Amino acid sequence: MSSERDRGRVRTAEEWIPRLSSRDGGAREEALSALEEALASGDAASRERAARALLEELGRPGTKLAEPLLFLLQRGWWPPQAGLTALAVQSVLTALTRMEAETPELENAAAVLSLVCRVDASQLAVLGGMFQHPSAPVRSAMARVVGRVGRAALPLLPGLLTLLEDEEPVALSALESLAALAPLAPERTAPRLLEQVRKTEGARLYLSLVSLRGLLEAMEGEARPAPVLEGLEPALLRTLSAPEPPIRQEAASLLGLTGPLSPVAVAALREHLRDESAFVAARAAVALVRSGAPSAEALFLLRGQLGPAASRELQEAAVAALEEADPSQLGRAKGMLETVVRDASGPTREALFEVLGQIP
Repeated sequence: MSSERDRGRVRTAEEWIPRLSSRDGGAREEALSALEEALASGDAASRERAARALLEELGRPGTKLAEPLLFLLQRGWWPPQAGLTALAVQSVLTALTRMEAETPELENAAAVLSLVCRVDASQLAVLGGMFQHPSAPVRSAMARVVGRVGRAALPLLPGLLTLLEDEEPVALSALESLAALAPLAPERTAPRLLEQVRKTEGARLYLSLVSLRGLLEAMEGEARPAPVLEGLEPALLRTLSAPEPPIRQEAASLLGLTGPLSPVAVAALREHLRDESAFVAARAAVALVRSGAPSAEALFLLRGQLGPAASRELQEAAVAALEEADPSQLGRAKGMLETVVRDASGPTREALFEVLGQIP
């Protein structure tokens, strides 16, 4: 049987919204489609009416529709109308206070707030007071918003940094956001990231390492001096022995970014050339090449991982480590790569040609 839309009757957004809670999956899909279409309408007045209806329902006490409403708004509401930004912030914050921690709709709530702040940066002042909110989902959403808005959100950086000491889900959101903002304020962010590397474990440690590596690579790519970080090498050597391979990978990669290495660091990286993880071993090898340390053993390992007899995993590990590195620091690997590429094939051969083409 055809729907009312097919028969020409046009429902309003207010009429479609209740259908989002229908037990009939087809009715829910039809409502989602109709509301998304209304948000993208070429008629400005119709589009604004639809957005207002969604936001008012989102902020209504007792609504059970936060999940589909936030999904629709983050997916189809761009650009947000300037006259609705204050309502949007109020409605989203109301919805956040009703959420449990780590629910899927939290991500969509943060996305909607980010869209709003890109259009109306004055709303950042409202959000700035939310870093100490008693609701963990509110604090987590604030952390995510700051990184997505970018430079305009730099005044909120102090609030973001306080969230590094928050409970795990909130701190992880803050670290993800800090990765985006760190290159904009390296002197303020790098020491805090190093502090996290020194004292955290697990997922928080991994994200701290990723954020710090992203910062140092951005500074290197822009030919800007990296912040002075006292005690960075000892902190990385501690993490190089972590039980999780992804953490060891990041520690090895960062050691390759820190310039000349101490004999202790060189010995640690050489030890990890025999790491049980091929990806850790490859990053340790590339770190030795980049740092200027004796590299014969490292080049031998990479050559073996890239050879035609190596497994797909070994080849991928070596290629990923090489692609991650600054080509200007791979000169000592150039001869080895020119030899290996002759016998390589498929994606490995293509990737190595690209790496070689960037090495001076």
